[in-house]
Amino acid sequence: MPSQPTTVQSPSFDFNHHSHRRFNPLTHSWVLCSPHRTQRPWQGKQEDDDLSKRPSYDPSCYLCPSNTRANGAHLQNPDYADTFVFENDFPAVQQNQPVLLHDNSQDENPLLQVESVRGQCHVICFSPQHDKTLADMTEPEIVPVIDAWISTYKAMQQQDHINHVQIFENKGAIMGCSNPHPHGQVWSTEDIPQETAVELENMAKYRQRYHRCMLCDYVKTETDADRKAKADGSADPLSPTATGMDETRTSSHTAGTGPLAGSDPTPPTTPTSTTFPSTKTVSAATTPDGSRIVCENASFICLVPFWATWPFETMVLSRAHLARLSDMNSTQKQDLANILRRITCRYDNLFRCSFPYSMGVHQAPTNGDASHQELSHLHLHFYPPLLRSATVKKFLVGFELLGQSQRDLTPEQAAKRLADCSETHYKSAVY
Repeated sequence: MPSQPTTVQSPSFDFNHHSHRRFNPLTHSWVLCSPHRTQRPWQGKQEDDDLSKRPSYDPSCYLCPSNTRANGAHLQNPDYADTFVFENDFPAVQQNQPVLLHDNSQDENPLLQVESVRGQCHVICFSPQHDKTLADMTEPEIVPVIDAWISTYKAMQQQDHINHVQIFENKGAIMGCSNPHPHGQVWSTEDIPQETAVELENMAKYRQRYHRCMLCDYVKTETDADRKAKADGSADPLSPTATGMDETRTSSHTAGTGPLAGSDPTPPTTPTSTTFPSTKTVSAATTPDGSRIVCENASFICLVPFWATWPFETMVLSRAHLARLSDMNSTQKQDLANILRRITCRYDNLFRCSFPYSMGVHQAPTNGDASHQELSHLHLHFYPPLLRSATVKKFLVGFELLGQSQRDLTPEQAAKRLADCSETHYKSAVY
């Protein structure tokens, strides 16, 4: 098969106006970026804006302190003061279930495969207050949430049949959240789920090729891009006259670890299922200018990924190579609470609403594989659906279901809009 030609940028090509695609090295996939479609008129579905004020305590809520839970009067919540963790009353996976026996007397159909999955599911109420989301909480109030994540991970790590722990939060009815009381979940399973397995596979291919951690390199790549954007005034992809990012974005700035091979961020050739794509040597002008960093501190960086699918998708990455939440020291834990408060507050301020999202932690599996300590790099994904306003969301349909993911707003434009948002919540700001 002929090799793909080196990318050449036409003098008239503009990443802020012309369609292009971007490679996601974590999932070995591409996303189509169509920035010219931001002017498209919208007469489609509009969601409820979720601006209704909730009480701090709801006597009918199954998750509020001292209330009866959903599965019967025999279970009552304690009068908890910060976080509250309990086994999910309606778990997606169960610890005790019959063994699925396979008939080895005949060949199995390769098209019809099935495996049993055991596990445990937990619910973590972030706060006793029914109306207090992460965006409304202080950093000291968020630290117990992180402690609950760590303690649950460690407890599941001791279970022989548990090989993976997925921590996540679905915020908002638009994300399928069944109870408005702010909470997250932990699903612990004996299999390693698809998304984590794909990331680990591609991080392994990257390390085999470059002998370094993919996400350590990515932190350095984005830090370098941010420094360049500040130096040449390209930090604002929405305005050619801008000179820099929001000064509230950072409390400190620390470089990533190790150089990136060739310092070449060029999109690779079309990937195959067996090899990590090779990198072409091209001018840096063939990748979009501008910073994608939203906020940062000494331990963590929050950015809109170069390959983001969702309009205001972000990643939070540890600057140091940490395999799991439990590897953090006390300072890093405080810094994670700081980043979580700041990005969720910026989200709410973007459209002045309780901003919906699915958020999850990706860290090392618990199956005892020593290679995961080297491969895994602690990071969190935020996948928010809102596109233009509090009531207009992005739909993954049509071409995106049948072809590949697509976005309108460029990641650089999305990062600038989030970076420009205040870190004082709009409900408490004085105007």
